[in-house]
Amino acid sequence: MTLATGNPSTSAAPAPTGPVGAAGSGAVAQQGRATPPRAPRTDRRLSRTRAVLAVGALLFGAAGITSTQIRADGADDVRAHSGVLLKQAEELYHSLSDADATAATIYLHVGEAPKALAAQYDTDLKDAQDLLLAATNGAGDDTNAKDLLTQIAQQLPTYVKLNATAAANNLVGYPVGIRYLTQASTLMQTGVPAQGSTPAQPGILQLVQKLTDAEAANLAAAEDTATQVPWLMAGAGALMLAALIVIQVRESRRTNRLFSLGLLGATAALVVSLLWAVAAAALQDSHIHNAKKRGSAQVSVLASARILSLQARTDEMLTLVGRGTADDRELDYTGGTDSSGARVPSTEGRLKDALNTASGLATDSRGRDLIAKALANENAWHTQHTQLRTFDAQNAYQKAVDSALGEHDFAAPKESANADFNALQTNLKDAIDHAEDTFTTEAKAAADALTGLQIGLGVLAVAMAAAVVVGLGRRLAEYH
Repeated sequence: MTLATGNPSTSAAPAPTGPVGAAGSGAVAQQGRATPPRAPRTDRRLSRTRAVLAVGALLFGAAGITSTQIRADGADDVRAHSGVLLKQAEELYHSLSDADATAATIYLHVGEAPKALAAQYDTDLKDAQDLLLAATNGAGDDTNAKDLLTQIAQQLPTYVKLNATAAANNLVGYPVGIRYLTQASTLMQTGVPAQGSTPAQPGILQLVQKLTDAEAANLAAAEDTATQVPWLMAGAGALMLAALIVIQVRESRRTNRLFSLGLLGATAALVVSLLWAVAAAALQDSHIHNAKKRGSAQVSVLASARILSLQARTDEMLTLVGRGTADDRELDYTGGTDSSGARVPSTEGRLKDALNTASGLATDSRGRDLIAKALANENAWHTQHTQLRTFDAQNAYQKAVDSALGEHDFAAPKESANADFNALQTNLKDAIDHAEDTFTTEAKAAADALTGLQIGLGVLAVAMAAAVVVGLGRRLAEYH
């Protein structure tokens, strides 16, 4: 039996086998190499998320600025371009129509024209020339408008020359003057048909009507632009808001921590941007709607009524001047069927319809009161017109002329076709001025509704991007 002696050699365990030695040598080898640590997957994901959200914030800002600029351009077009050109076209129509009616009225005065009427005729022509120049300068690149304005400018001297010839013959009592007066009015109202190799000429007022229709369409397009839904900004905002919410919820669940203050700040900046944009757009839409409903829509109908009243006045005067040779003008006034069997619409009937339409469009007491007065004037004028036509049919020509001119009134001192017509013109002008003032006020308010929004959206977008970078930057710092 062998006794323990405490000698290590006698009590040591068997030497380790080869595998143990191999493992040991591997550990030593690993300690001899320095392997760089790999970035955690979460670290890389947060870096990408931060970059995407920051870029998204800036893109949202760009989308908001672009959408706002489009609406601002539309509102500015309504206020300073299309609205102005439409007003000029309507005023041009009125000036030329009034000149035609005044020329016919002057002709009823045998001999020298009354100074007041001659001055009114000259003023109408000067106003028309000024409006042509202003409209041409404001047309810009609108080739259609410029072409129409050029045609009007080319035909107007011919009209003036025909009227001058008529006046010269009337001054010395030559009846041939009525022929030139009728030719001038035909050129103004309906145009000259083709004769042989001479092409047809459209009526000057027909050209102005085309110009008015074109500018009305441009105004409607500008109003649509000013009120279009900013889908680009809305889409970018919705995507950005959804991304911020998803990221915050995911990070909160993953880390079991409260939401990031940086991401909350970015969300708040986004919400403020969207609310500001929605409020500004709603305010602008309201003003554009009011500008159209209380302004341009009423002006359009009232301007048509005023033009129809002037056409009816021209028909009334030319019928008297013609003394049986211009009965077609009375047919234009009353409506009916001409010699060819064609239906002729009543100018007086269309005038009354326009006034009734304007009455339905009126939105305030001032407008309704003026249109009610205009309707009363139209009814009284029509009554006087019927009376003067009765006088003319009974060969009481001078009584008919007296009523038409408002001179030597025979029934009552203040009743005549002339007095009622002038009262109608006054109330129509006041109603148009009232509607135009409303349009101008509302159009300016629509343009002002977006003031500061573009700058605000840009600043908030930068703040949003900065908040994202700072907020997620703190989380990234935890991995280093």
